[in-house]
Amino acid sequence: MGDDASAIVVGAGVFGAATALALTRRGWRVTVLERATPGHVGASSGGDSRLLRSSHGGERYYTQLAWDGRSAWRALEADAGREVLVETGIVWFARDERGWEADSAQVCAELGIPVERVDGDRVAELFPSVRIDDLAFGLWEPHAGVLRARVGVQAMVDLAVREGATVRTGVTARAVAGGAVDAGDGPQWADRTIWACGPWLSALFGDRLGLTVTQQDACYFTTSAQWRADRVPAWVDFAGAAYGTGDLDGHGFKCSTDRQGPPFDPDRDDRMPLPAHLDAAREILAHRFPALAGAPLAGTRTCQYTTTADTEFLIAPLDTEEVWVAGGGSGHAFKHGPALGELVADMVDGSRKPDARFALSARTPSGSLRTAGHRG
Repeated sequence: MGDDASAIVVGAGVFGAATALALTRRGWRVTVLERATPGHVGASSGGDSRLLRSSHGGERYYTQLAWDGRSAWRALEADAGREVLVETGIVWFARDERGWEADSAQVCAELGIPVERVDGDRVAELFPSVRIDDLAFGLWEPHAGVLRARVGVQAMVDLAVREGATVRTGVTARAVAGGAVDAGDGPQWADRTIWACGPWLSALFGDRLGLTVTQQDACYFTTSAQWRADRVPAWVDFAGAAYGTGDLDGHGFKCSTDRQGPPFDPDRDDRMPLPAHLDAAREILAHRFPALAGAPLAGTRTCQYTTTADTEFLIAPLDTEEVWVAGGGSGHAFKHGPALGELVADMVDGSRKPDARFALSARTPSGSLRTAGHRG
């Protein structure tokens, strides 16, 4: 594309904000249309925290993308003057000697990403109280951590504006004939339009995208200061489909199930936690961290996953090369952050061919890229 290329990005979540920033830095004239505000309460990219982890089992592509994402977040922090990544480290509770974590350790080692296989005694040193008798080993990622989600999205949007992008908030966009976008003031055209509106993609384009939107609930528990994020690492139990973090910024100790929830409509359904999700979180807490059994619930946050059948992202042209969709984060997109925006921008501006793994096509069901406890 030429130096004066234009783009409309619909949605200011992680896909939209990162893509807008990447295109703006390449000299594009970018307009972002956001239905609320960046990182708003109903956004998949809102809330207080997301994990940043490189481990992806035997999947080399996403392992490298996540490691690149870490560097990109650090560069963004320097540009924005905000702390987004809190490098707590992450420990994986491996129940199988030759399972997902072992595959992760091998791939990370091959890619030069620091990880360490540790025994139960070392795992026990990382927490005030932790059960280790059901573990084969622990996988320690020292440079992993927790991302301040809302802060990260807002930082990307603010940087895009600083470098020339226009952001319109409080507008609802719809696709109209000829590849145009109508945000309530008539059709608008651009050289490229990128629909990056998360759980609203299905409502706009229907079943053809192959996306499923589900309710996922994050649960937070009241704990003492020794369970703060600056004192304990984040953690994942792949076999148990569970994850969490220490208390970050006073929100409470995070402990949640990553099992796929029921269908969710982001416009109509109440954002109240499901009793089954609360029960699961309490059971996980009592099982893995015995001292926290019965800890008071501090709060919850209902989010949504927009998931593809194989949990690979959806980044593809929609009918013509001028109109694209970017989404299907499947519960593991946020950590890639600015690196994800560069990936989308490469395909949108033609410097990289569309990748078949992200195509708008039939997919083989798999959940292996999430912390959901199965390989597919």
